[in-house]
Amino acid sequence: MTDSYFLELQAALAGRFSLEREIGRGGMGIVYLARDVALERAVAIKLLAPSLGAREDMRQRFLREARIAAQCFHPNIVPIHAVDESGPLAWFIMPYVRGETLAERVRRLGPLAAEDVRRLGREIGWALAYAHQRGVAHRDVKPENVLIEASSGRFLIADFGIAVGGDGVVSS
Repeated sequence: MTDSYFLELQAALAGRFSLEREIGRGGMGIVYLARDVALERAVAIKLLAPSLGAREDMRQRFLREARIAAQCFHPNIVPIHAVDESGPLAWFIMPYVRGETLAERVRRLGPLAAEDVRRLGREIGWALAYAHQRGVAHRDVKPENVLIEASSGRFLIADFGIAVGGDGVVSS
């Protein structure tokens, strides 16, 4: 079923991105799988829930999440390609990571093998250390915010929604 947010966002993105389907939903927003029309690649678009986007403070916090995450260029951090807004809508665009969250993997298969736990610690540790060197503290590391890329098994940290940047200001 297509909701009104999907239709409003598709209208705002017309000609640049084509929305395919919802792939996640949380307290702050909705994530859609989309196709970048010009570059012919899959992307994920995180839309701030329009009810929150109508509040200037929430919109600024959401846009700040994108700016904070965009400061971190690391192979184990999901990068931000772009941020935009139109009318009551605000969103950012990131690569679509084919795979699943750590939470989904554990629910599906049970505990990780010891070697996978060691690799998880290394990869996410490297990503967080990199972010910390740039003055960014994630503050919400949990299995739902760790993605496992299907093709490589690489662990990536996502969702800097309550991160603190170099100025000490909380994102959300």
